[in-house]
Amino acid sequence: MVATSIFDNGPEIEFPSEIMCSQFHPTIPNLFLAGAISGHLHWIKINDDETEQSMTNERSMKVHKKSVRSIELTPDGQSIITVSKDKSIKLRSIETGKMITKYTRAHDSPINCLCIVDNCVLATGDDDGCVKLWDYRQKKSLAEFHDCDDYISDLTCANDRRTLLTTSGEGTLTVYNVRKKKLQIQSELMDSDLTGCQIIKDGTKVVCSTMEGVLYFFNWKEFGNMSDRFPGHPGGIECLVTLDQSSIVTGCEDGKIRALSLYPHRIISVTGRTCTMPTQTLSTSCNTDYLIGSSTSPETLQLIDSKELKIILNKKKKKSGKREDNAFFADLEGNEQEELDDQQQDSNDDDDDDDSDSDDDSDSDEDTKKPPKKKKKKAHF
Repeated sequence: MVATSIFDNGPEIEFPSEIMCSQFHPTIPNLFLAGAISGHLHWIKINDDETEQSMTNERSMKVHKKSVRSIELTPDGQSIITVSKDKSIKLRSIETGKMITKYTRAHDSPINCLCIVDNCVLATGDDDGCVKLWDYRQKKSLAEFHDCDDYISDLTCANDRRTLLTTSGEGTLTVYNVRKKKLQIQSELMDSDLTGCQIIKDGTKVVCSTMEGVLYFFNWKEFGNMSDRFPGHPGGIECLVTLDQSSIVTGCEDGKIRALSLYPHRIISVTGRTCTMPTQTLSTSCNTDYLIGSSTSPETLQLIDSKELKIILNKKKKKSGKREDNAFFADLEGNEQEELDDQQQDSNDDDDDDDSDSDDDSDSDEDTKKPPKKKKKKAHF
């Protein structure tokens, strides 16, 4: 499929260093935060009037010694939680930036991801496969799990606030019961790193992204093995977010952001501008009217108005639904092969690119575990 780029005219905002993560406020659609490889946190306000959209950096401050890898906000929107390669967890006031609570050595390894479970409970995952539960009113963790042999790439909590989904670099989807503090089930080993997961279709399905560019789908409560797969991407998928229950957006290692409709699965378009490096972060506003993603460079984020994007996705879905499934997938695979061949040829020339970090904090991850059978690994900073 030769995808067409749309919505590439949104405003951009540039930062002094590479942006690793971003997160919108849970109740204020025009406010989001961006975490940088330098350890800085940026408060960004979206200015949206009838004639023009723009973004303003309202505040910046150094919050970690090393890169900020994940950001979450408490459900009431009053506090920011950040985790870092420096192995710490920190809570700050969103209004003033003042420190509320910190765990200086929360993990033995660099922390890679974070998830809010409930009002006072959060989960964190590190580079060595450890998952911990925390009540940030207490000084120590509630529980910790060591069921994965490689980095934890993403954490997602279901609406029941008791089911925690975990993806890892070893290629498994691991599910925990938060209230009972125990492992519920772990999937079979997949062919590649799982890099992210989202709950879709009103809680009946889970979609996972991989470093081989394939999306895996699981039926709810049937996490032992996937129920479906979609090999529609030409390369590794670094991150994904949902626009609605049947539409997602992916950020890929080729620097492109792609919009997809699901069931039937179809890549609708490349969205926004193309980055020169893998797309590290994607996030959507609480009303999903805004989408933030990498643009032209790792230090730049672009604002995409996703209202019209959702309309286009829904229109395409209705048209696709009228076709037979077999005809649809045959057509899709044929069209996608040309783009896949072209980008695979380009990637062959770039396999030995240097992914080291040159920032003053020596933010490289040379010690990250790499199982022998993995062809691709997600770079950590």
